[in-house]
Amino acid sequence: MVNFMMSPEVLIYVQKLKLFMEKSETAREYFNISDKDDVFFDYVLELSQKNFEEHGEPELSLIQIEEIRQKISTSTENNDEITGIFISLGNMGYISLN
Repeated sequence: MVNFMMSPEVLIYVQKLKLFMEKSETAREYFNISDKDDVFFDYVLELSQKNFEEHGEPELSLIQIEEIRQKISTSTENNDEITGIFISLGNMGYISLN
């Protein structure tokens, strides 16, 4: 969930990152954000705001960027989610294992 009270520094950082992603085909392929750009930038906003509050700088570390890439890649590789006795099949809804 995105907090609407983002600092200007965080918003500027994320905007610069968005512009970079628009121009760099290699970066878009590396992060695999072709259809998940909203999810990607939600993660970036969350971590950038946290960094700014804790350290005074919104920039993400290489470790944080790699964590976001792994979250995005695993969510695109595995759209099936098991919840209790139900399995979520992406946009198709839940089915029961009974």
